[in-house]
Amino acid sequence: MLTALLVVGSIGLFFLLAGIVFGELLDGVFEVAIPGDLGTGLAAASGAGLAAFGYGGALVLSASTLPVVVALLLGTAGAAVVGTVSYTASKALIGRPSAPHRATDLYGIFGTVVSDIPTPGFGEVALVQAGERPKLSARAEQPLASGTAVYVTEILSETAVAVAPAHPVLPEPKEI
Repeated sequence: MLTALLVVGSIGLFFLLAGIVFGELLDGVFEVAIPGDLGTGLAAASGAGLAAFGYGGALVLSASTLPVVVALLLGTAGAAVVGTVSYTASKALIGRPSAPHRATDLYGIFGTVVSDIPTPGFGEVALVQAGERPKLSARAEQPLASGTAVYVTEILSETAVAVAPAHPVLPEPKEI
């Protein structure tokens, strides 16, 4: 019985890894097999529950003198807990829609000039916004060379901003 539980745990571990790597494909298979919109993460959570059942039951069976039925019941309880936590966590982390970025969110954002900004004319800046690094057209009141640290002073359009150099306005960082 111990070997059977270890095999079940290994199969569960395989499904867990497959659910992580091929999540969308396996979630599509689950949607066909099980009616209802269960969403993202069901394949990985099922694998985690199966691994918890097999390995948990094997651990109880080998580490104690409890009967096989008790080991299977404890493995089932472990599978329910691990599967539920895995499914809930994946729904919370993967299935969460991200809020769209608005142009007004760019005010005061810092960035770097990536293409020289002439006066008059446009260059290009790379900004850091919500963990992303969008590149936008940019103009400035003075010519700015590539590599200059800047911040956004005005939103000109969805794809263009006005910037000012960061260093004359902000003090240079001091080393401690």
